[in-house]
Amino acid sequence: MPESSAAPDTRIDGVVMDPAGGTVPGASLRLFSLERIRETKTGTDGRFDFASLPPGSYDLEVDTPGFKTKILEHIQVAENAAQQFSIALQLLNPGCDFRTAVSFENRSDSASLKGSVNDVRQVPLKNATLTLISSDSGQVHVTASNDKGKFQFIDLEPGKYSLRVTSRGYWDGSAAGLRIARENLTVVSPISMSRKNEHQIIICQ
Repeated sequence: MPESSAAPDTRIDGVVMDPAGGTVPGASLRLFSLERIRETKTGTDGRFDFASLPPGSYDLEVDTPGFKTKILEHIQVAENAAQQFSIALQLLNPGCDFRTAVSFENRSDSASLKGSVNDVRQVPLKNATLTLISSDSGQVHVTASNDKGKFQFIDLEPGKYSLRVTSRGYWDGSAAGLRIARENLTVVSPISMSRKNEHQIIICQ
């Protein structure tokens, strides 16, 4: 009999809906734990399923173009139990999605988080200071971007972090709610920095 780390019915599933109650196909879902990050999409019926989960605490993120990102935190899953959710998304104002894109890869070395910094003209920004703060412990990690604008943090404790980027002559950049898991490398898309003499005001709700 093959070994299994979790019972087949230890799971999180449900449906994603729009404000009118219609289902949302193709929505991206990420299930976060300290060990690993799982990803899936809703089917044509708007349903999703994370099966064969180890018991524990999870955060669930739902993201799809045109809607505000929805995050459900501290979902407790017991062994041989299912947690079911009906998740209603809210519409996003056009032009108001300024979040830095984040992706996840299988971790192959000591790097926990990597990314790059560009100015608004997509030119790599070197010697930018990156300050990473743990939302759990408050521990601070600092590094700098190299000549190609790239940076990385190694051997981070799993959890949630916020990132602040500073560079002389530029407005500060940031990325909040970054997740670190033991089995994954977190990859931050280029963080775009604007010069202080380039003013742009956009009001979003």
